[in-house]
Amino acid sequence: MKLIDTHAHLQFKAYDPDRDEVVKRNSEELAAVINVGTNLDTSEKAVGLVETVPNFYAAVGLHPHHADQWNNKTLSELETLAKNEKVVAIGEVGLDKHHYEGYPKPDLESQAKILHQQIELAKKLKLPVIFHCRDAYDELFDQVKKYSSKIMGVVHCFMGSWEQAKKFLDFGFYISFTGNITYKGNGYIREIAKKVPEDRILTETDAPYLSPQERRGMRNEPVYVKMVAAQITTCRNWSLEKTTAITTQNAKSLFKI
Repeated sequence: MKLIDTHAHLQFKAYDPDRDEVVKRNSEELAAVINVGTNLDTSEKAVGLVETVPNFYAAVGLHPHHADQWNNKTLSELETLAKNEKVVAIGEVGLDKHHYEGYPKPDLESQAKILHQQIELAKKLKLPVIFHCRDAYDELFDQVKKYSSKIMGVVHCFMGSWEQAKKFLDFGFYISFTGNITYKGNGYIREIAKKVPEDRILTETDAPYLSPQERRGMRNEPVYVKMVAAQITTCRNWSLEKTTAITTQNAKSLFKI
């Protein structure tokens, strides 16, 4: 059995020089890759990318840092994209308090507004949601708990506390781990990975970002999800075969692939 990378961005500019080679290599070595949009442009490119690769899928959505790009047409354009048969989720969407250079100062009120509109779209289309969160896990849970378990989803690249993770798990969400679980200073993430129920744990890369420790500073790729799985294997005292089987089945269950 092969692994699934539940969160990558092979449509991003980082892969422009050799995208065809990267796509071929990753499609051969993994069971599936979900390419996730962060705004309309990258969502459109994700859908275009996956249409020609049988085991590639897409998610479409507006990342909280692109909240200023939302307009009256955005929701209808996202809905059109989301109706493509290769789209398996709405995302990445969520809340983020971190101020990145080159982006407007985070406005949680605006972020929450577009978050709810995209969750409603997911409900309408019966799709799961891929949640992005940074420095705002409590605020995000306060927003999603209003849906009374009527939505499915995953909190990707989890970096909160166990107490925060447990809230989302109790709500029925999945928790996904990326290459930063391998970083020397992230023992707290490894401790959380030990506690997540078997039927709620997922693997991802967030490629081209967050390369695992042994490739830190270099461009990430979905195939390096194997290093994430190896770290989870160590954390859980599982075999790699068990980690692969569990995380692959969980991804198939959530995303219906």
